[in-house]
Amino acid sequence: MKIKITILILVLIFINTYAQVEVASNINDVKYNIDLIKFYIDKNEYNNALEYIDKTLEEATFKDSLYYFKGSIFQQKEDWLQASEFFARSILHTTDNEIIISRFVDFELVIVKVSPLSAFDIVSSAVTNAQTSLKQNGFLNILAKLYENNQLYGEANDVYKTILIETDESEKLNLYIKIATNKIFQKDYNAALNILDPLISLNDSIYIEKLLFLNYIANVSLEQYDDAKSSLIELYLDFPNSKNRGEILSGLADIFEFQEQYLVSWFMLNELFKISNEAQKFKILNDIDRLKRKICEINIIEDQFKHFKPVFENDKQSIVHENIE
Repeated sequence: MKIKITILILVLIFINTYAQVEVASNINDVKYNIDLIKFYIDKNEYNNALEYIDKTLEEATFKDSLYYFKGSIFQQKEDWLQASEFFARSILHTTDNEIIISRFVDFELVIVKVSPLSAFDIVSSAVTNAQTSLKQNGFLNILAKLYENNQLYGEANDVYKTILIETDESEKLNLYIKIATNKIFQKDYNAALNILDPLISLNDSIYIEKLLFLNYIANVSLEQYDDAKSSLIELYLDFPNSKNRGEILSGLADIFEFQEQYLVSWFMLNELFKISNEAQKFKILNDIDRLKRKICEINIIEDQFKHFKPVFENDKQSIVHENIE
């Protein structure tokens, strides 16, 4: 009986040892194939690389890198459809968060070059198969961008609302801004303002510039010029280096001219002149000439100063004019 037990133990040890050797052999084979795949990719021998990728996929336990290699090859071959499909698979099979984030960049670069209907299908399928919130939200954000690229702003907002459900409070404000922006593109300006007004009241230093500019666009589109002007003046005073500086000055000049405050409009055009190129300067000079003619034609020049007051600077004892509206 003892001999039988001993033999059984020896058989089990042999089987376990053989299995370990077999696994080690398979790992070595996969590693060798991956090195060979990288070599062929570096040499631009894509057909050979693809052949070894397909062969290795049958043996490998972890397939994400192989899918990524395959996606990269099809990207080089400008086969955007297959590239996007394999990049999506590589993301779905990856567990490392940093790698996931990096591969979303590659995926987005190729998916935007796929025909819209195919792109929607690929991303929607990936959303369904995503097993973590990081992956799901990553694919959802790309799906929303694809909708926006195709001017499907309502569909994009539906996606953003889905993302909002599982998003931290600290990240929700940016999503609301995207929704409000799409409402503006849809010309639903009142809905945009309903979103923007409470966000502006938060006075978040990171987003307030963008919020004020969107608020200006929505209000001026509704011909609510006083509200539009209020946002523009805040932008003018608080964000002198804004990338939208030209539009801020131009908007103020237009609104002040509409309100027949020609001197203030002229001042804003002069400010705009300083940051404009030669072609733009020519138009601005024409606009200034038009304002000069209007000033000469008006009967009550005193009205031009109703929005100004003198400000005495203690160090220079000089007078400057400041808009107080």
